[in-house]
Amino acid sequence: MAYIRFTNDGWYARTSLAEAKDVALRIASACAEIWAHDDRGSRAYVAFDTRAGSPEIARAVAGLLAARGLSVLLSEAPTPMPALNFALAKDSNAAGGFMVGADHRSASYLGIRVRDSRGHAMGAEEAALVERMVPPRVESAKGRFDLVDLTGPYLAHLRSSFTLEKEWGPSLSCVVDPLFGTARGIARAYFSGLGLAAREIHGANVDDFGGLHPAAIEPWADECEHAVVASGADVGLVFDGPSNRLAVIDERGQLVPSPKVHALAMAHLVEDRGLFGRVVVPRTASVVVERQAKRLGLELVRVGDERAWARDEVNTGGVLSTTDVLGGLTVPAFGESRDAFVVALCILELMCRASRPLSQLVAELDATLGTTSYGLRAVPVDVAKKAMLKNLLPGVNPGAILGKAPTKMSHAMGLEMHFEDESWFLVRTSESEPLVRIFAEAPTKRERDQLLDAAEHVVDQTTSR
Repeated sequence: MAYIRFTNDGWYARTSLAEAKDVALRIASACAEIWAHDDRGSRAYVAFDTRAGSPEIARAVAGLLAARGLSVLLSEAPTPMPALNFALAKDSNAAGGFMVGADHRSASYLGIRVRDSRGHAMGAEEAALVERMVPPRVESAKGRFDLVDLTGPYLAHLRSSFTLEKEWGPSLSCVVDPLFGTARGIARAYFSGLGLAAREIHGANVDDFGGLHPAAIEPWADECEHAVVASGADVGLVFDGPSNRLAVIDERGQLVPSPKVHALAMAHLVEDRGLFGRVVVPRTASVVVERQAKRLGLELVRVGDERAWARDEVNTGGVLSTTDVLGGLTVPAFGESRDAFVVALCILELMCRASRPLSQLVAELDATLGTTSYGLRAVPVDVAKKAMLKNLLPGVNPGAILGKAPTKMSHAMGLEMHFEDESWFLVRTSESEPLVRIFAEAPTKRERDQLLDAAEHVVDQTTSR
């Protein structure tokens, strides 16, 4: 029997199909037990991603849940996470849902995530309860479940919410890169149906994902950058594995930093669509988003990095947008969870209305808000070093960095330092992966990279004690 470390991010591991199925069944058993003793509904949804083994695990989970007395709907094909979230949010009889997959991790991972009855991620307390309730072993069961198309109703919802009218601007062309994930085939067909000339790369059924990680960041977005330039496309849209996060590439093949994507989307939502509300961001959010919120007259709310904080803000109402530490954007007017399709449609709608290249829109944003360069570096560490950093970082005080004395320092999430020129960095350990993440922002890319290097040096010094 393997001990299961289950967090609000789910459970993931590089493991065999047999072990992953066993763990998924044990987690599903715990959830079924919990749901049987609260006031949730009696319907459970099960979806899966494009990994080899995910469909088999999903069928086993659906059979077990059905045998435990739940009415179970299993997706008939690989499904974007936003489609599962949408189905749960619209079903008043939903108890919760499961996504069998491993998010943005490489093809060698398998795993499972649990969603609540509104399609939200679990909070830390809920995840801890599931972890305590996981049984040491569970027998598979073959209860009856029904197959369902979860993607179609979700796309119909988007179609009724966004319209890329031709009179707003010239017809756009785009390169869609699903990174072999759940947007494969779906995004290209959807955008083509809206009148765009859409071309897809990395859309085949490939068990090893061609060696790529389905993460919408560089270097995994590099091939889409080249494809945009080679095909003369107006924009590149890179979806991560579950279709939660999006990377946007301009017509020159340049990746638009996620804070600038958020700032552009905010302006479109307020100035073109007439929406309004609070902007909820983590402590790692770029000053670009803060400046844009101020320019648009929006309240900016900084919360902890755990998504439950943003979820609680959304639940209270009056939120225009939220973003997570890796750039996953939520626009509650169209759905209460991160959604790469919604972000793509906001950017495409903006481009149509503006009738100007995306690079020009970004340049105009820089001219209005001031230029900054924001970056994230993920540093692999072993389990021992990660534990050491988690314990030691709250006591680290490196003093001046690059000759600059900090104007503010915090250890709330690891090590965070701010400087007089509005540059800053944060070092924190990942909750679910053997990584240390370093966030940094500075007036120029060169200064940002120097900050990233200096912060990584602090990590090296701390772990070499």
